Parts: sequence; structure tokens; C-alpha cells
Amino acid sequence: MLRNWRVLARSFATTASEEATPKVDISFLRPRHRIIAAGGIPPVQFDSERERAARRERFGRYGLASGVPVEELFPTAEEIEEEQAIGLFREFNDVKKEYNELQKKKKEAEVARLAELEKNLKKYPAALAKYEASLVKQEREKDDKELALEKRIREIQEYFGYWMDPKDPRFEVMLQQKEAEEKKAAKMAKRDEIQKKRYAENVQG
Repeated sequence: MLRNWRVLARSFATTASEEATPKVDISFLRPRHRIIAAGGIPPVQFDSERERAARRERFGRYGLASGVPVEELFPTAEEIEEEQAIGLFREFNDVKKEYNELQKKKKEAEVARLAELEKNLKKYPAALAKYEASLVKQEREKDDKELALEKRIREIQEYFGYWMDPKDPRFEVMLQQKEAEEKKAAKMAKRDEIQKKRYAENVQG
């Protein structure tokens, strides 16, 4: 029995000493943050918290317990006029009407596009045949040009007596030289023809 009393007395002494010893906060949080962490409402400390936007936010977070008057939450007449002038907010009926008009135009454009597509599909066989014919014509013209070029290359190579790649820069020089000589020969032939004609006229005269 005495032993139990001693244990009880020791327990009371320990509890009293713990209550007398101040508790140390080891979170290193500021008082404001400790209040928030505990679920309380922090006091207004900073000038930025006194601004209207901050007070609205405070009311939205803590409700009537925030101490913010409800009348501060509503826009003033000047703010409403400014918003209407800027057009920041619009009437639901106006937006709905504009949306319906846009949807109508979009649907009309889609119908027109499908009609144009159907029209083009009907023209497709004729257009395809015309395109294929143009390809054949281009290929034929290309073949004629290639044949003429090959003939020209062969003439130049026979004229100079050796083969040369047409892509060689010297080939262009040789081509110009050959054309110059051909022009000169044609000019001489024309002059001879004129002289022969004059000679024939003199003999007849």
C-alpha cells in the first residue's frame, strides 16, 4: 500500500514538472504559419492583405469568420461600367446567339464543301484522262528533245573526233565553237549563193 502511494506521488511530481516546463516549438514556423497549420485564421498584418482583392480572397477562404464585410465583395458601379465598356463579360443570350450563328455558318460551309466534293468526283474521270494525256504528250516532247540533244552531242563528238561527257564544262565550249563554225559556214554558203546568182545574171545580160 505504501509502495502504491510512492508511485502515485512520483507520478504527480513528474506531471507538475512537465506543466511547469514551457514547451519548445521545434517546427521553426512563424506564428502566422503556426496559426494556419493549426486550422486557425491568421490576423491581417501586411498592407497587401488590406487590398480589396486580398480581402475578397480572405472571405472566400474563411467565410464570415474572416471579418470581411459582405458588401466589399460586390463590384462598384464604376467597375461595372468599365467592364461593360471593355466587353470583358458578355450576356449569356448574346453569346448563345453568336454561337448558334457560327454553328449555322459552319454547317452551311460543310454542306457546300460536300457538294463541291461530289461535283469534283463526277469530273474526276475526265480530269484524270486529260492529265494522263498531258503526261503522254510531255513524255513524247521530252523524247523528241532528248533525241535532238543526243543527235547534237553525236555530231559534236564526231566533229572533234573524240567522246566527251555532256556534263563536262568543256563540252559547252565545244558546243559554242561548233555553232559558231556552223554559222560561219552558213554565212559563207549564202555569200557564195549570192555571188553565183549575180554571175548568172551578168552572163544572161
